[in-house]
Amino acid sequence: MKKILLSVVFCAFALAQELSVAAAANISYPLEDIKNAFLKHYPDVKIQVNTGSSGTFNSQIKNGAKFDIFLSANSDFAKDLEGLTKNKASIYTQGLLMLFAPNKKASLNDLKNAKCIAVANPKSAPYGAAAIEVLKKLNFDYTKSVIYASSIANTLSQTLSACEYGFIAASSKKQLLKMGYKDENMLIVDEKLYTPILQSMIVISDNKSAKDFYDFILSKEAKAIFKEYGYK
Repeated sequence: MKKILLSVVFCAFALAQELSVAAAANISYPLEDIKNAFLKHYPDVKIQVNTGSSGTFNSQIKNGAKFDIFLSANSDFAKDLEGLTKNKASIYTQGLLMLFAPNKKASLNDLKNAKCIAVANPKSAPYGAAAIEVLKKLNFDYTKSVIYASSIANTLSQTLSACEYGFIAASSKKQLLKMGYKDENMLIVDEKLYTPILQSMIVISDNKSAKDFYDFILSKEAKAIFKEYGYK
């Protein structure tokens, strides 16, 4: 009997499809909910989610990293990979930039007096590039006060630990409210101040589960989750 049970377990494990996802750090919170919703439809899929900066993932995939699907924080890093696969990149959501001030009311006007502003590396993190656009339009020398983080997730950590302000993804608002921060600590930045953050994804491998996950990300169910976390 034990041998039979072990065989059943082994077969079930063998039939499980593994899916490796490379995802921009800004979608960490909604992606967890989306992953759980997806698994209700595809319970046999085992998903490994890796989050970080889009630029870094772009480079890793070009150098042979074995991801099945890439969800970028902008369109450029995803479209740049179309030459490596027969697939095309598609926009799956639009992100919004948010100014976070842990200990005061968030205000763009006060940034000129700030000693420390956390921003994601604009070369590898699209939200960082958007933040620099905003700072340039505010027309002051921000170079002495800006501290760069490797990703949007690390930008939040840097803001919480050391900086007065941080430019982060609006998707963090829900979690920050749970942590006890108030609405006044967060300001959704006027979209006119930066280039729209259109986030695209692309299927990298021939893994069937990657196409299933791709289709689910574009579904009404997934779009509703993104909207709940502050995406357009």
